[in-house]
Amino acid sequence: MNRPEELLNNTSEKHVDGFLGLTNTAYKAPDFKVSVVTYTQQVSEDWHYHEHDHISWIMKGGNLESRKREDIQVVPGKILKYQQGEIHRNRFTSQSSKNLNIEFDDTFFNDELSLANLSREQVPTLELLKIYFELNINDPLTNDSIEYLVRSLFWNDESIHSKDWLRKLIRILHDRWNEFMSLDHLSKELDVHPVTISKFFSRHMGLTLAEYMRKIKVSRALDMLMQTKNSYAEIALQCGFSDQSHMNRLVKLYMGMTPAKIRSRV
Repeated sequence: MNRPEELLNNTSEKHVDGFLGLTNTAYKAPDFKVSVVTYTQQVSEDWHYHEHDHISWIMKGGNLESRKREDIQVVPGKILKYQQGEIHRNRFTSQSSKNLNIEFDDTFFNDELSLANLSREQVPTLELLKIYFELNINDPLTNDSIEYLVRSLFWNDESIHSKDWLRKLIRILHDRWNEFMSLDHLSKELDVHPVTISKFFSRHMGLTLAEYMRKIKVSRALDMLMQTKNSYAEIALQCGFSDQSHMNRLVKLYMGMTPAKIRSRV
């Protein structure tokens, strides 16, 4: 699996179709791109099309979208699928609109992954929300998580019946909790396809693999914060965080308070 090329933040963008927006966060992989775009200016209402297949999840605002045979009222929570070259136009766009867009290069799709086989109703909002959160977390687990969350939107492999690999995986995660293990590495160790791991782990555990690994690290960090006098930097290093700032951010995310606040209450 190719590694993502870059993670960009707060860059201005003028869309190919003439729309003006601000790309707050963009994640670029070799065969797809995820971006969070806000619209704060008047946008073109001309008929247009996009050069690549893509999905748009409306997080805020909306518009009235016209297609060849239908008009669609676009409201927050709506998920739209666009095929390459599909003619449409957007009117009455709210100037406080916010979208999560996933744009797919032609090389993304193959015999197993096809936009044409995915109806609008089949796109899981929860997975898109997880992708959005991953963009904001941006830690060493983010690349793998976004890569496989995006691909799992189209993955329909139900062939795995045994959960032995899942039990083994959980044991590995708890035994080696202070490491950052890539999904590709775990896939080879378990002899299970990485997308199958990502999809079925989330289904059985109720959270993504990356979320599970983060929670283990946060739990270990909390134990050390309360039971030792080690510095925050030492705890971050011992628990396998990329640095102290990374630990502070995740502890605050999961606990609602900083490590210093937690330690002050012990």
